[in-house]
Amino acid sequence: MLNELYHLGMTLKENYPEIEIYEWHKDLKPLPNASVKKPCYRICVSADGVVAAIEPMAPQLVVSLRKWERNNGDSFPGLNIHPLYRITDEGGKKLLKKWREGKEAVDVSVLEEWCVAPETKNWDAKISKKISKCLVAIPGELYMLCSDIHADYDAVRTLCQRVIALCREDPDRFYQELKSFIWKSLERGENVRTLLPLLLHDGTSGKKPEDDKGSISVFMDISDWKEYPVAHEKTIKCINEHLLHQANFKSKGVKNGSKDAFGRGAEGREEKLPEVKLPVLAGVKLRSMFSEIPCQRRYGTIDAESYPIGVDSRKLAKGALEWLKDETREGQTWGMVDKKEVLFAYPAAKLRQSLKLASCFGARKRDDTEARFANYAEEVISGLRGIARPLKDIEFRVFSLRKMDKARTKVVFNRNYSAQRLADAAKEWQEGSANVPEIRMKFWGEEKGKVVITGSETPFPLQVSDCLNRVWRQDGTSGSEVTSVTKSSGIELLLDESATTRLVPHLLAIALQNGKALFISLGNTLHRNEVFSLGELNKHKQLMPAILGLLLLKLGIEKENYMNNLPYLVGRMLKLADELHVLYCKEVRGGLPPQLLGNALMVAALDSPAQALAQLALRISPYWGWAQTNSTQSAGLSRYLLKEMGGVGNKLSGLTLPTRFDDAARAQLLLGYISSNVQTENSAK
Repeated sequence: MLNELYHLGMTLKENYPEIEIYEWHKDLKPLPNASVKKPCYRICVSADGVVAAIEPMAPQLVVSLRKWERNNGDSFPGLNIHPLYRITDEGGKKLLKKWREGKEAVDVSVLEEWCVAPETKNWDAKISKKISKCLVAIPGELYMLCSDIHADYDAVRTLCQRVIALCREDPDRFYQELKSFIWKSLERGENVRTLLPLLLHDGTSGKKPEDDKGSISVFMDISDWKEYPVAHEKTIKCINEHLLHQANFKSKGVKNGSKDAFGRGAEGREEKLPEVKLPVLAGVKLRSMFSEIPCQRRYGTIDAESYPIGVDSRKLAKGALEWLKDETREGQTWGMVDKKEVLFAYPAAKLRQSLKLASCFGARKRDDTEARFANYAEEVISGLRGIARPLKDIEFRVFSLRKMDKARTKVVFNRNYSAQRLADAAKEWQEGSANVPEIRMKFWGEEKGKVVITGSETPFPLQVSDCLNRVWRQDGTSGSEVTSVTKSSGIELLLDESATTRLVPHLLAIALQNGKALFISLGNTLHRNEVFSLGELNKHKQLMPAILGLLLLKLGIEKENYMNNLPYLVGRMLKLADELHVLYCKEVRGGLPPQLLGNALMVAALDSPAQALAQLALRISPYWGWAQTNSTQSAGLSRYLLKEMGGVGNKLSGLTLPTRFDDAARAQLLLGYISSNVQTENSAK
């Protein structure tokens, strides 16, 4: 990860000198994410040592604040505490939920009854020990480090003095002060819904109390500040400057003039590398090397010596990642791949406008669900053309980080491409996605009773793995996912020119192995003229045909040619057999069977096309004979189907049926089976 971030830092310095890469002290860490439903509370301590105010902070303010956390879990002025009490009674929990949602008025007498019982107390000796560290020991250290802080930010020293005086003699006094303030507020009917989460945790009866205490994020402050409170961005930055000033970055044993891995000064290389809080992944260390891991000793160096990184390089890498992952750049320089992976993408050139480069790959902003690949690709390429350099001379970089476990984060994908390659690849991608016959699917629209007719849809590169890793059943449902294809495979398929020989055959094999049941069930539904419901799984039914078309085009197989090839014609013959079977059953039997004629032979056709066609010739006789003598209103449609089947049969008669199909042929057969007939669609309306 360090290499990628160092190069980004240099790119920013060269192209955006106006951007300041701000350095945060490694122990000054962001607060947990806050929201309206799960806020961070500001707790103010008065001059006489009592809790004077408790209020939730705006999430925008929480993002700008930090806590000094030298050891994991022990921090100040931000820290995590437990609610004061815990209940597990289901009836009580339901009532508590109504109170929190404002559906019923809070009954303070009932609350008192709950909290009188000794077993409901949620604080124990463990939290008291934590309070001693967070509100006595750590503020004492911070007070000394900020001894000469500017008078405008003296609130931090005042706060340290007050919390130390409050908790030094008895850590439980903080608990008593919180309880006193909350009960007085509830009795007055003030901020009831706001304070309930601090008072009560709705626990799970099946869990041990010590393992189910809940967590509340709080930030200590004073209410009688002069210029700035502690809970202010400027105060936090002032604290940061003092901590950086006090830190001793001189590494033991490093001689003057020593260089790190990037040719910069090696001072500070013995220190632990800083951590950056990323979306989804939470805290991520820039590099973690544990000397007890045997592989470190392979080359005779361990820990910092295995890859020395000086303080200047650390600052550059950390600042670059902070800039890259900024919330305002979601969908531009970064985006979520899934719950454990984040994709980063940026051009190594100065831009006139921000580009949704991450969105172009499918790592879109979380509230953006409507835009299509073509829209993003056109916008990105247009923006890149605005740079006063040829596209072939503009480089952009893509890498993704995946959380492997609680402690480890790994670079799972890293590539550099030219903007010209992106422009060419985006065009090829759309042509490949359109390399399919006409496919008409009916979906229920958002408006009740309205049917929307749509075709296959161009996937985003990151959607390829989602589609191919899903295993489908014969009934068109899916209950499992595998990890046969990595998330980055779609990006490689889009941009790597070597993908045709290396990646495409593998992806095609996986698509057929996991998805053939999807195509068979899709054809069964289409030929019945049924309507799909909207949903994430049914979205795959629009994407999978385009993925097959894309893979075929990568192999040089174009629809203008393959629609006359034997595999496609076999699939189309089975499709026409389905439609004739549907027409016969509606007119003669008054209903449809669970499985249609052609559908029942699809599995055999994928394995042995000659055998499937031989069985079709025997089983279609009664329907063929009926169609020839049909005199009902559907006579025209039955004659059309006979004509189409005759035409396909004539083409097949001049071709030699193979014993087995390869994967490319199977893909063509499936596309032939789900292809649509304009006349049958119109006749069925």
